[in-house]
Amino acid sequence: MRCRYAFEGMLQAIYGFDREPLHCAHAADNSGLCLFSEPEDVLRELDVDKAHFCVDFAILCSFFVVLRAGTYLVLRWRVKVH
Repeated sequence: MRCRYAFEGMLQAIYGFDREPLHCAHAADNSGLCLFSEPEDVLRELDVDKAHFCVDFAILCSFFVVLRAGTYLVLRWRVKVH
C-alpha cells in the first residue's frame, strides 16, 4: 500500500507540475513516432494523472510518523518489562 503512494509521488514529481515536453531522438530525423513525448501521456498511461502529489506526500509522512511512534512505544514497553 505504501508503495502505491511512493510510486505515484515519484511519477508526479518527475512528470508532473507542467513539465516541458520530453526530448525525442526520433523526432529529429523523422524516422518514427515518438510516443511519450508529452509528460501528461506518461501519467495518463500509468494511471496516475489524477493523483495529487501533496496527498501522496502527506500519507507517506503519516506512515513514517505512525511507524516511528509505534516502534518507540514497543521498545519502551519491552525495556520496562525486563
